[in-house]
Amino acid sequence: MHSRHIIVAAIAATLGVASLQASAATQDPSEHAEAMATRHAAISPTRAVSIAEKGGGTAYGFGMESEHNGHWYEVDLLRHGQPTIVRIDPDNGHVLGSSAAHGEDAAGAHALDGGSLKLGAAIATAEREGKGPAMEATAMGSGAKAAVIVDIAVAHGIDHYRVSSQGGQMHVVKIARDPTE
Repeated sequence: MHSRHIIVAAIAATLGVASLQASAATQDPSEHAEAMATRHAAISPTRAVSIAEKGGGTAYGFGMESEHNGHWYEVDLLRHGQPTIVRIDPDNGHVLGSSAAHGEDAAGAHALDGGSLKLGAAIATAEREGKGPAMEATAMGSGAKAAVIVDIAVAHGIDHYRVSSQGGQMHVVKIARDPTE
């Protein structure tokens, strides 16, 4: 998952910034490919999370990955107490493989422990609000104070949302946009 989106979204959420725009000239070309792959995937991000969780574990992170040889979803799970990455084919939902998560892919593994917020529900909420598919989602915080930062692929950029659960209600706030033009 791309740490630039996580850092921009986390700073915006922490500062309570309503709108934060990054220069289009600095956008990573792979982000454009990931946005396009996300918009054209047959399997939705929430479905990919559900598929990954069926193998056991609780999701805490998600992202579309794109390289010259193709696209795939990566779902970060806490499985048997170990951060794990599960790769899902976005065209047919097949599990392509899994491996141990390390570094930034392991960050946030326990953020959703003890709270009512679930990654799949946070993604679905942000997708409805943003009217587009999720490219990336990352859990942060802890327990009842946990939140999920969700990046939504929209027509002219990437919108960042902060989703939390308070009193059993989902709350979503748009925190930033990275324009593509």
